[in-house]
Amino acid sequence: MKFLIDEDLSPNVARHLCEKLLLDAVAVRDRGLLGVNDRQILEYAFNEDRILITANICDFEKFASEVEVHAGIVFIQEGDLLRNEQIEICIQAVGLIQQEIENDGDMINRVLYISLDGTKELKTLP
Repeated sequence: MKFLIDEDLSPNVARHLCEKLLLDAVAVRDRGLLGVNDRQILEYAFNEDRILITANICDFEKFASEVEVHAGIVFIQEGDLLRNEQIEICIQAVGLIQQEIENDGDMINRVLYISLDGTKELKTLP
């Protein structure tokens, strides 16, 4: 499981996922992708087989519905979370994705909507 942390979240989320959960996670900032078009971010994530984690639901829902295939997206419902809250919700998301994979699922063309209050929904998109 590999992740790409969008620029609307703290790059420390990627660092925490790497150091504490031993996952392959990188931040858009650390790949020199700050300010890059969101369509290109989704394509980059797909090309590297990375699940995108973002709070930019409006744009990425649209783009995910327009492409034939994507590697998966985690949509964080709240866009104004503090860094520690972002880390907490991303840890929850990783746990849910791990359960899905263990149950013979994957995240190809799937999106996970998750909220700090524990609300979650996994859907296929497109």
